[in-house]
Amino acid sequence: MTGPKTLPFDIVTPTAAATQRHRREKWLIIGLILTLSAGVLPQILPRSRPAVLKPNLSLADYLPQDMAGWHGVDKPLAETEALAGTVKSILNFDDAVLRVYRKRDEEFSVYIAYWQPGKMPARDIAFHIPDKCWTATGLKRTAANYHYQREFDQTKLAPAQYREFEAPNVHQSVIYWHIFDGKAIVYNPDGSPSNFSLLTDLFRRGLNQRGEQFFIRISSPRELNALWSDRGFLEVIELIAPLGPGLHSTVEQF
Repeated sequence: MTGPKTLPFDIVTPTAAATQRHRREKWLIIGLILTLSAGVLPQILPRSRPAVLKPNLSLADYLPQDMAGWHGVDKPLAETEALAGTVKSILNFDDAVLRVYRKRDEEFSVYIAYWQPGKMPARDIAFHIPDKCWTATGLKRTAANYHYQREFDQTKLAPAQYREFEAPNVHQSVIYWHIFDGKAIVYNPDGSPSNFSLLTDLFRRGLNQRGEQFFIRISSPRELNALWSDRGFLEVIELIAPLGPGLHSTVEQF
């Protein structure tokens, strides 16, 4: 009898084929995990920039009281002190200031709120932009620029959100920035978070949601563009810029 014939090539049995397929799938999964880890880990690991607000310095002390003919007076954040307390409980900020500057018949106001790292989710703050809160009080939004950019000291500031609001005998021009971890951020074109903001925040920042935050708003009954040539107004911009608007010339869109 002769033994079994030997073929000039290897025969891959069904079991061997399955083993090879499983081996390829295993390495494919390992490669995918490594690729995802390379993109996700930097988001998870702490990387927040150092705080820019000086310790033990309130926002009221941070802004100038008088400059170049302007005199500043601090106002409560709402119509009454009781309502201002309600505003604080909702926004949960660590510090805030609303200072109104006047010079003869001219006026502009500066509102800054501050949250320590990890105090509030960015999307919760974004629900209280003028587009939402001001229109809820009866003002009508009549103009909007979603990429309002100016220069200060030959450096472009981060694009702001520009709005105009009107009511009977009332007109307000306003620019505002929402600063997270040193960067200006915006959600939808009107600034408000989308229904998927929880996921988009997680995708962009991973588990690192602990950035220092500022909400900065400047408003005036007159056209704000006219104030950019005023020396006193520019002094305020000079102080505001390091809080975020002057650090980056772009906006992160979520």
